[in-house]
Amino acid sequence: MASFQKNKWWRGFWMGALISLAVLALDRLGYMDSLERKTIDWRMGLTRAQTALPDDVAVVLIDDASLYALDPVVGRWPWPRHVHGELIDFLYQCGARLVVMDILFSERQKDCEVSADGLGRADSQLVEASRAADNVLYAFQLVDDIPDEYNQNLLNAPMPKDFIKRFSVNAQGRLSPREYNNFYLPYEELYANAAGMGVVTFLPDHDNVYRSEALVFDYQGQRFPSLGLAAAMARLGIGNVLLENQTMTIPVKGSTVKIPLQDDGKYYINMYNDYQQKSYSGLLQAIIKTEQDDLSNRMVNPEEFKDKVVFVGASAAAVEDLKQTSMGRRMPGVLLHAAAYANIMTGDFLRFAEPQYNILVICLSTFLTLYAILYLKKMKLRVLVPVSFMAGLYAVAFHVFNRNIVLPVASPTLAFLSAFLMGFGHYMTTEGREKRRIRNILGQYVSPAMLQNVLENYKEDYFKAEVGSKEFLTVFFSDIRGFTSLSEKLAVEKVVEMLNRYLSCMVNIIFQHQGTLDKFIGDAIVAFWGAPVKIKDHAYKAVLSALRMQNELYEMNTENLAAGLPKLNIGIGIHTGEVILGNIGSEKKLDYTVIGDSVNLTSRLEGLTKSYNAGILITQDTWELVREKIVCRMVDHVKVKGKDKAIAVFEVLGEIGAVAPPLLKIVELSEKAFSEYRCRNFQIAMGLFEDIIKTRPDDYLAHMFIGRCRGYLEQAPPDDWDGYYEHKTK
Repeated sequence: MASFQKNKWWRGFWMGALISLAVLALDRLGYMDSLERKTIDWRMGLTRAQTALPDDVAVVLIDDASLYALDPVVGRWPWPRHVHGELIDFLYQCGARLVVMDILFSERQKDCEVSADGLGRADSQLVEASRAADNVLYAFQLVDDIPDEYNQNLLNAPMPKDFIKRFSVNAQGRLSPREYNNFYLPYEELYANAAGMGVVTFLPDHDNVYRSEALVFDYQGQRFPSLGLAAAMARLGIGNVLLENQTMTIPVKGSTVKIPLQDDGKYYINMYNDYQQKSYSGLLQAIIKTEQDDLSNRMVNPEEFKDKVVFVGASAAAVEDLKQTSMGRRMPGVLLHAAAYANIMTGDFLRFAEPQYNILVICLSTFLTLYAILYLKKMKLRVLVPVSFMAGLYAVAFHVFNRNIVLPVASPTLAFLSAFLMGFGHYMTTEGREKRRIRNILGQYVSPAMLQNVLENYKEDYFKAEVGSKEFLTVFFSDIRGFTSLSEKLAVEKVVEMLNRYLSCMVNIIFQHQGTLDKFIGDAIVAFWGAPVKIKDHAYKAVLSALRMQNELYEMNTENLAAGLPKLNIGIGIHTGEVILGNIGSEKKLDYTVIGDSVNLTSRLEGLTKSYNAGILITQDTWELVREKIVCRMVDHVKVKGKDKAIAVFEVLGEIGAVAPPLLKIVELSEKAFSEYRCRNFQIAMGLFEDIIKTRPDDYLAHMFIGRCRGYLEQAPPDDWDGYYEHKTK
């Protein structure tokens, strides 16, 4: 047993170590990243569904309604640049702090009217609006183009020096290793009059979901902010950042803002699902109404943009700037930049747990699951404990996500599932198989409830064919008196029917009192109490079962007589002592049984019930254990066949409180009479036994001892006689 348990612990340890190391390796190599991001999407969708962008951030969208409304006025998209110029003028007049244009103006627009500087009238109006407002940020792109015959002379070209001087930032520290070989800037006159520039190179993850972006980009050693960071730096009036230890530090008025970055140097955007969305066409309608001095029925109130940072982008499908985000639906790309800006300005950052936490939770998920499956006794606990742990882990991860703390759940879940499957696989092929064997062996010997108890508290020692154990148990024998002669008078079918009914009833009583059926020997029943489930009061349970059997037999005989069947009488012998218990037999046929002197003695005791005309006989060893609960009558000191030592034998009469006073008087007289009998005071003993007959004239035991006393008065017993009676037959 100790060796089995030791090996079991080691197998559990090595399985846990193997699973933990494998999951940690997968996690470290990045194979769990995609699944982990999905879990973050799920948490973000649940916790931030009602989270709104800060009040000082507004979003203007070129939506499908805007394209439809302006088509008869300015034609199809892309619109003439003066339209955007009018929007900038309007927002400037409204008091907007910043206007962030998530629209690329990388080429001059063809125009019939060209000014002296070579710009078309529409482009010039946009430039003039930007210069006048002096608060407009524009977007540009950095790309990694594939060389071909058309662009090979354009790749890796240097950026304009004036652009670098104005819009590059002092970003100290290591960036992600991604390199770019081309760029798309706004036309020169426009960026020359811009208040800032931001990169809008935003790449999705492998599952085509946009979740994170670089905040600083490198082109030929020059560093440029993303559009969201550029807006934040412009709003804060700063021009340098510091990158170190997966953190970007921004100095702000004697303090710092620390932005957490991922391993790849990107920033994971904490999304918003509620934002002040205004249609581009609504603003243009308000512009027209304002120019006409018609302040009624304006779709947009200019006061709504006062002191706000306004992000301008597109949500119309034709503009092709819809993104799949963590919120689980297609959103305008400009919202990603607006969210990054809002995160920085409010400190609304997702903070990921340290790697040590992931290692700890993976190991806990693995070893706790294996421990529950391999070492807990009850099957429901084997499932509930690890499942409850994982449910608790998810609950904690969900709860702290409300506080922007991201705990890993994908890798721990994989560890849990792997340990769950491997643990139950090992259980089914080892302990489960052994328990099925035990179920097959014990299922016919014990009640279902007792069998379940055995399986839940499984001990291998009980069930090895080659190993027995000495146990202190109570053994039970019962037999139908004269059954052979009874069966000769009945048809075979009646005999079988009556015997099966009797045995079924008696076995049910044994099972109800936590007994174990050993075997049937014809019409005889052999059972024992105290194994395989150990119970302290096994002697009492055995005697109680015997009393119940007599009561049930009385009911059964009433039915038998009514059906014309003979009456059955049984004798029961019970002894408590040391036996050899084991699954005894060959590998092909095993019986869970008891053997030893105590078993043989119990068999002899059952035979004595005929000699003393008693229903239930127990030895003194059993009587000592039940005397406080059971009323017993002293019967005799006997030497059974094959035994040299005499034993005291008692007849069971009933439970204390259930025996009538006349019978209690007989018990008292029997004890006194037998005491005088053993002291050779045969005349006094005869008188006491005659008193018993006065109370119960047909008392078989009293008549028997009166006969013995008369015999000993005529011929005295041997000098070494101490009151015992030797039975020569079984």
